[in-house]
Amino acid sequence: MKTTLEKVFETLNKVELKAEKIELSVADDIEKLIKSYEQESKKLDSAIDSWYNKIASVNKDFPSISKLYTSFDKNVKSLKSNLDNLTKQAKELGVNVNDIPAYKNANAAINRSDDMVAEFFDANRIAKTIKGAF
Repeated sequence: MKTTLEKVFETLNKVELKAEKIELSVADDIEKLIKSYEQESKKLDSAIDSWYNKIASVNKDFPSISKLYTSFDKNVKSLKSNLDNLTKQAKELGVNVNDIPAYKNANAAINRSDDMVAEFFDANRIAKTIKGAF
């Protein structure tokens, strides 16, 4: 028959073995998580790099948009100048400028151009921000 002391030592040995198994199990779980972390980290890094490359690529197209805006702006300025001339000529002839269809159409176009100009400057601001980030 075992003494109480022997029983206590036997129980302690079992507890120590269980603790070691638990520690090994936790360590194995950590190793698995590290491998998973490394795989996910590589995927995330690759996806972010791809995203940055797309942004940089899109931003390379902006100079052509700037050229189109320059042409558009010249056209609007020319339209305004011609509209001023039309207004002066109509006054000289005593014609009501609002009766001239080209006057109404030109004014409508100039009013719409304000939206396009604002949109261009918003895009330009974004393009500069992107360029500054790279």
